[in-house]
Amino acid sequence: MDVPGSTSLTQLDPQAALRELRLRAERRQLATQSLASDTAPEVQRLVQELQVHQIELEMQYEELLMAQVEAENSRAQYVDLYDFAPVGYCTLTADSTILQLNLRAAQQLGTVRQQLQGRRLALFVAMSCRLDFNRFLEQILSTDSRQTTSMEMLREDGTALFVRLEGSTATNALGERHCRLALIDITEQQRASQALELSERRFRTLFERNHDGMLLMRDNRIVDCNAATLQLLGLTDKKQLLGQHAAAFSPKYQPNGRLSSAWADELWEQTLRQGYCRFEWCRLRHGTEEFWEDVLLTAIPEVGGTIVHAAWRDITEEKQAAHRLRENEERLQEALTATAMGITDWNLTDDLLYWDARAQEIFGHVFDSNPVPTSMALSRLHPDDRPRLLDNIRKLRQGQLALDTEYRIVRPDGTITYVSMVGRMFTDEDHPRGRLLGLVRDITTRKESDEELNYKNQLLEHILVNLPVLLSRLTPEGRYLEMIGAGLQRLGLQDNELVGASVFEEFPALAKPVRKLLAGQPLTFIGTAEYQGKPVFFQNYGFFEAQRQQGIMFAIDVTESELMKEKIRQEQEFTKSLLDNSVDAIMACDADQRVTAWNQRAARLTGIPEADALGCPLLELLPHLTDNTVFQSLLRQTLAGTAGHQLNWTGLSPQGAFDLHLLPLHQSNGQGALILARDVTERNTLMAETTDLKLRQQQMVLSTILNTQEEERRRIAESLHNGVGQLLYATKLNLDMLPESAQKQAAHNLLGEAIRATRTISYELTPGVLENFGLKVALQELVKLIPRSLPVDLNLSGLEEPLPRQLQTAIYRMVQELLNNVMKHAQAREAFVSVAREDNYVYVSVEDDGVGFDTSTPRASHGIGLAGIRTRVALLGGSLNIHSRVGQGTTISLTLPVQEDLLPAVPEENQP
Repeated sequence: MDVPGSTSLTQLDPQAALRELRLRAERRQLATQSLASDTAPEVQRLVQELQVHQIELEMQYEELLMAQVEAENSRAQYVDLYDFAPVGYCTLTADSTILQLNLRAAQQLGTVRQQLQGRRLALFVAMSCRLDFNRFLEQILSTDSRQTTSMEMLREDGTALFVRLEGSTATNALGERHCRLALIDITEQQRASQALELSERRFRTLFERNHDGMLLMRDNRIVDCNAATLQLLGLTDKKQLLGQHAAAFSPKYQPNGRLSSAWADELWEQTLRQGYCRFEWCRLRHGTEEFWEDVLLTAIPEVGGTIVHAAWRDITEEKQAAHRLRENEERLQEALTATAMGITDWNLTDDLLYWDARAQEIFGHVFDSNPVPTSMALSRLHPDDRPRLLDNIRKLRQGQLALDTEYRIVRPDGTITYVSMVGRMFTDEDHPRGRLLGLVRDITTRKESDEELNYKNQLLEHILVNLPVLLSRLTPEGRYLEMIGAGLQRLGLQDNELVGASVFEEFPALAKPVRKLLAGQPLTFIGTAEYQGKPVFFQNYGFFEAQRQQGIMFAIDVTESELMKEKIRQEQEFTKSLLDNSVDAIMACDADQRVTAWNQRAARLTGIPEADALGCPLLELLPHLTDNTVFQSLLRQTLAGTAGHQLNWTGLSPQGAFDLHLLPLHQSNGQGALILARDVTERNTLMAETTDLKLRQQQMVLSTILNTQEEERRRIAESLHNGVGQLLYATKLNLDMLPESAQKQAAHNLLGEAIRATRTISYELTPGVLENFGLKVALQELVKLIPRSLPVDLNLSGLEEPLPRQLQTAIYRMVQELLNNVMKHAQAREAFVSVAREDNYVYVSVEDDGVGFDTSTPRASHGIGLAGIRTRVALLGGSLNIHSRVGQGTTISLTLPVQEDLLPAVPEENQP
C-alpha cells in the first residue's frame, strides 16, 4: 500500500527516506500549532492522538523500507556470489533437466547459460559415468542428506573435465523436489593425481622388477619390499618380513664382532645425518645359510618424517671368489707347510739365491729375507753330491726341462739331512742366463721310513707265521705265485704248496671274485671252502698290482665269527617269524625315534611295507601322530625309561580301536621303545552289543512294569467307577427319599463330595480323554483341574500328529506328577507348562516361581516322584535336566525321542 507523500518503493537510499520523514513530521507539527485557540479540548486531544498514530505508522513504514533495502542489497550480493562464484551451481529436476545455473557452471560446460537451461545435465556426463550419475541423482532425491561423488564430464566441444559433485535436495513452493548441485572442477587435481599415479607405477615397476632387493623402511623397520628381497632371504610372503627390524634375518653378531641390531641402528642414524650410507652386511637365507649383500641406504624426506630406500645386492659370489683366492694362497702356504717344502729361486744371471724361511731352515741357515750368494748354499752340500747337482744344472741350461734330484746337506751342527729338490729352468730378458725355480723338501724322515718299512716287513712275516692269515700272489691267469701264512693250517696246506696251481681249480667258489680282481677291480669279500666236511670262511681283500701284473690277496680266517653270525641270523629269522605271525602290531624305535622293527601286522594296518619303514623316523611314517598328545606323552615317557599304556586308543587307525602298550627297550645306542598295538575293535563291538542287549532287556522289564502299573490303574479306576461310585450314588438316591433334616443335608453333602472325589481319582488314574482325544486335549483338561489359586500357562505345539501310545501316557503322567509337586511343595504363584514336538523329539518343560530347592541335597520322594520320572525318561531313551535355586523357582526339562512303543498296546477289551 502506498502512503501519501512517500517515496517510491523502488528507491534504495534509506537516508533520503529519513529526510523526507523529518519534513513531514515538521509539517504535522505546524498543522497542530495552527489550530484555533478556541478549539475544543476534545478536538485537540483527538488531533494529538491521530498525530501520534500517524507517527507510529510512519515509523513502521520506515522499518519496512529499511528491511526492503537490506533484502534488495542481500539479493544483489547473492546474485553476485551465485553468478560469479568459482564453483558451478545448478538446479536440476529428477531427470537431470537444468532449471537454473550460474555463469561458472556454463563456463565449465563450455557454452552460454541460455542454451543450457532446459537441457539434461546427464548428456554432459561421460558415457562410462552416466549410470553412476543417475544413481547419484536418485540418491540425492531419496534422502535429505548431502551427497558427494566425482566423475568425468564432457564440455560442449567434447573436451573432458573431471568434477566433484556435491548435491542436496530442495522443495519449491509447489512442493516439487529438485536437486541443487555444486560442480567443482578437479581436472588439474585429477591430472596431477594421474601423473602421480603414473610416477608411482613407474617407481613401483622399478621397485618390484629390480633384480636387486628393494626395500622401504621407516623408523629402521621394513614397511615394503620387492620379490627379489624375498628371494634373497628365502621367504615366500611379504608378511614374514614387513614390520621387522633392519637387522632381521641376520646372525646375532656380524663377522666384525658387532651386535647386528646395534650396528643397524648406528647405520640408520648415519643415513639420516648424511642422506645415504653404503656398507656390506651378512644375512641368513632360510634362517641358516649365510650370504653377503652390498647395502645402499638413501634417505627420502616426506611429510612428517623420513622414509629410507634400501637396495640390497647379493655379493656372495664376489666375496666367495675373493675368499677362494685367499684360501688358495693360504692353501698353497699350508701345502708347503704340510709337505715341509721350501721355495728356492736361483738367479743364475746375478748368481743370487732367493729362498723362503722353510728352505733356509732346511739348509740350517738363520732366516734372512735378503738373497744370499749361491756359493753359500752350495757350500752346505755334501762334497760327494755337489758335482752331481752342478751337472744337473748344466743339463737344464742345455735344454733339459725339469730337475728332480736328491742330495745331502751338512748342517752347521754336523748332522746330515737328506733333501729332495724339483725345479725348472726359466729364461727371459731379465734372466738371460736362466732362473732355476724349485722346491726343496727335507726327506730325512722318508729315508728313515724306508728303514721302518723294512722293519714292518719283518713284522708282517711274523704275522703270517703266527696268526690265522695268509697272503697270496696270482698271475694274470690265476695261478699261484706265492701262498704263505699260518691260515693255511685251516685248509690243511703248507706254505707255497699250491704254487703253480690254478685258483679256479683249487677253489671254484672263488672264481667270480678272483676274475674281477684280475681285471683290475679291488674288492673285499668273504670266501668259502670246505675242509674235512666242514665249512671254512676267509675274509679276503684283494687288488691287482698293475706294475708287476700280479693279483694280491690277503685273507684272514673268520670261520669262528661266521659260524657265530649264522647262528645269530637263524635266531633273528626265528624272532622275525614270531613277530610277523603275531596278532598285535609290533613296532620298535631307537632313541632318535627311528624305526628298528616293523612286523607284518603293522605293515597291514598302516599300508607301509617293512622295507620302507625300517630306518625312517616314526613320525614321518605316521604324521597324524604328530598332533596326538596321548601318543607323544607315552612315547616320551617310554624313552625316559617308564612303560606306558593306553586302552581303546584310536590314534593308529580311524577304523578301529587298539590297546596300546609302550615298553622301554634297551639298545646299544641308547634307550628305545617297543610299541605293541592290539586291535580290540571286535572286542569293543561285542561288548557294545552285549551292553545294548542288557539295556534293551532292562527297558523291556521297565516297560512291562509300567504297563502293568497302567493296567492296575485302569482296574482300580474301573472298580471305583463301577463299584464304589455306584454304591455311593445308590446311597445318595436312597438318602433323597428320607424326610428333609439337617442331618440328611449334611449326609447328602458328604456323599456328593465322596462321589466327586471318586470320580476325580478315577479320572486321574485313567483319564479317558487321553485315550479318546489324545495328548493335547488331555493336557488341557488336566490344567483345568488345577485350582484357580495356581494359574498355569500351557503352551502346546506340534502335537497335531498322534504320538505313540506309551509316549503319550508317559508325557501325561510326568506332567501330572510335576504339577502335583508344584501344588504340594513349590508354594508357587504361577506355573508354566510347555510341550512341543520338533522333528523326532518331544520337548517338555514345567517351570514355577516357587521356593525352589538345592539340587545337590537329596529329597524324599512323594508318589512317583523325580525317581519315577527319571525311570520313565530312561525307559523312553530321553534326558532330564533340573535347574533350581532356593527362592528362585524350579525348571524341569525333558527331551524324549519319538519312537515305537517298547511293548504292544494293551488290547481294547482289557481297557476300562
